[in-house]
Amino acid sequence: MGKKKANRSASPQGPQRERQTLLPDVKRESAPPSDPTPTPPLQPATVVPSKPAVSPAKAGPPSSSSSSFSPVSRVETKPLTAPTRANGPTPIAADSSAASDKSDAKSRLQFAAWLVALSSFLWGYGVAVLNVCIVPDAVGSLLNDIYLSTHEQETATALVIVGALFAALTTGGIGQRLGLRRTILLNNALFILGGTICALAMSKRAIFLGRLCVGVACGVVTNTVPILLNEISPPDMRGRITSFHQLLLTIGMLTTGVLGFAVVANVPSGWRYLNAFIALPAVTQLIFMAWVPESPWWIMKHKGRDAARRTLLYLRSSGSSDCRDAIEAEVSSIALAMETDAAARHVEWSDLWQYKSVVAMGAIMVFFQAMTGINTVMLYSGRIFHFAGVTNPFLATAVVGVVNVLVTVVSVSLVDSFGRRPLLLYGTALMIVALLTLSTSLLYLNDNLKLQGLLAVAAVLLFVAGFAVGLGAVVWVLLADITPVAIRSRAFSIFMGVSYNCNIVIAVFTLSAINALGTGDNPEKNGIAKLYLILCGVCAVSWAYTYSSVAETANPKTNAALHTEESSALLLGEETDGQEEERVRHRGHTTEL
Repeated sequence: MGKKKANRSASPQGPQRERQTLLPDVKRESAPPSDPTPTPPLQPATVVPSKPAVSPAKAGPPSSSSSSFSPVSRVETKPLTAPTRANGPTPIAADSSAASDKSDAKSRLQFAAWLVALSSFLWGYGVAVLNVCIVPDAVGSLLNDIYLSTHEQETATALVIVGALFAALTTGGIGQRLGLRRTILLNNALFILGGTICALAMSKRAIFLGRLCVGVACGVVTNTVPILLNEISPPDMRGRITSFHQLLLTIGMLTTGVLGFAVVANVPSGWRYLNAFIALPAVTQLIFMAWVPESPWWIMKHKGRDAARRTLLYLRSSGSSDCRDAIEAEVSSIALAMETDAAARHVEWSDLWQYKSVVAMGAIMVFFQAMTGINTVMLYSGRIFHFAGVTNPFLATAVVGVVNVLVTVVSVSLVDSFGRRPLLLYGTALMIVALLTLSTSLLYLNDNLKLQGLLAVAAVLLFVAGFAVGLGAVVWVLLADITPVAIRSRAFSIFMGVSYNCNIVIAVFTLSAINALGTGDNPEKNGIAKLYLILCGVCAVSWAYTYSSVAETANPKTNAALHTEESSALLLGEETDGQEEERVRHRGHTTEL
């Protein structure tokens, strides 16, 4: 025909067709069209997409357990009571003031969401704390007490990602067996253990062990926190509540910069205090999680509809008839989603071949998200600013954290209102300009060190902002848009694997690359300039790929048909069977295709 057809195999029949069963169409803001995708490792401005009424995707292999539920039962007329202690402390009378109780329920929900997201804070803090502890020549630097070579510093940094990858791939079923809330509580022990080992360390081996423990804890957070936030939030607040995960993660990274500026720069052995600090939010969460309910999804699966209904009542509002109807609809939606998920779990790896274009695009976009270099800043900004001649690398790192938090907040609203493709293009363009500015200033402004330092900091801030509104904010939302429900768990396992492994490469080779590329009188500064020129080239390739291959997915009409083979082909700019046949008819004749 002279025109490219969509990559596809024969239409699936029988049970295979059931895998693509969709729930009734809903608006994006009420039930977003994606599973609560675990945040990719270490990328600080990645907005975690919220999900539709389908069960959450796991970072690791899907659980083999499944449940079926009977059709919607009649709404009971007896007053409902809130769960006790673990599911909420206060009984709620069905005839209480609707307005007052709705406000109380909203407060309970937000309190629970912030407490759950404390684990995200621990993740961001645990990943980034070493960055400010290994700044050379600082009063409280780790390097003053325990010598670590460049390779050993990279190893200590990468062990967090290795531990997170291991946990993400192996602990996905724990939350489904024990409950997400209980798993988060137990995970605090790993954060406390890892932080304590690092704080008391007298050798590099102890540092490595502590960092590995923190990494495993971060991997557990990947499999629990985004999902629990999604499952306790009502449809009209789901996007806002699930964004707490990313927001607290970036605040955790910011906190390391602030404490580094205040402690490591001024207090001998200050690095020990920063590692010990990790226990404070962990203990706080342990104390107050008694007021956080378990996921209504988990409760329905293990304790039945009535228990899930009571939990939703505690988290929503009064026992009025309107509230009861809304809660009953949500209970039914959960039951239907679980049945849909049970069908999706029968998908085999070979079935991904039908959607090879989608999977390939997802892997490429995740590759660019990691390999454009954002984590060279988040993991090593202290050393990079020091080598670049910045007077106060701790202050510069803290400012980077502030910009990261602010732009992350803004990007949450921009993803839907501004569109995915424009944000990717504009954000990546900003990254290209920033890296060109950084490299040029480090190479050619050595006779004006003050201006060079100011331009270096400004360029890094622009780079972080560009990533936050572009690749960071959009990639995982885009992948949720184009990935069919039936294959999402398998496909996202591939995407997460690519993301983790790319970030391990960044963590292991950044400092070594700077040393290898450096020449002249100031090899570190020269090496940084050349490294970021290379990363600028990667950003340029990313921009070109986005411009040529990525379509807009924020169109409401498109979203109504998402997650089917035809819609995925459409979003990739390809032609489906029906579209090509219709095109041929309009030309005046019909051809058998």
